[in-house]
Amino acid sequence: EARTSLHIQNFPVTDEMVSNISDLQQLSTLVFDKGAVTDQSMEIIASLPDLQHLRLRLSPITDDGLRKLSKSESLWFLNLPHSEVTAAGVAELQSIRSLRQLRLGSPNLGNEVTREIAKFPSLRGIHLIGVPVTDEGLKTLAEMPYLETLYLDDSAVTQAGWDWLFREHSNLHVHVNQNH
Repeated sequence: EARTSLHIQNFPVTDEMVSNISDLQQLSTLVFDKGAVTDQSMEIIASLPDLQHLRLRLSPITDDGLRKLSKSESLWFLNLPHSEVTAAGVAELQSIRSLRQLRLGSPNLGNEVTREIAKFPSLRGIHLIGVPVTDEGLKTLAEMPYLETLYLDDSAVTQAGWDWLFREHSNLHVHVNQNH
């Protein structure tokens, strides 16, 4: 039977290892929890025709990696909690029409990323980790037409911002710093 999921959590994955997965054309889920995969691997990953779920922990993916990944046509869930991306790189992902869930952490992201994310017509869920989103950014995200879940960890949203959100968008599923 064809393997559709590859989840590696107990040893560090390297770019050299990733170069061997191009034969696994039927992969739909790819999860690496250790090691550091770089932009170099993103072209191979993006070429997997059925890839839907990608999680790369501890991998310093940059805008160049997102540019390569933007060629993926099937990606549904992207999780890069330890990336080095900027808002310009995130904008590259708008070409992935199937993208529904976006989970990002990067020291290079600020409130301006909310304006790029708001241009994604397909997103249903957003999780930003350590991104200093302000009340203005919160409003930008909350008013996305199809958004169902919004998780913000270590944001710069004020109590007034949260009060507005819970009043105006009570149907939105929200987590703040890992709490409902």
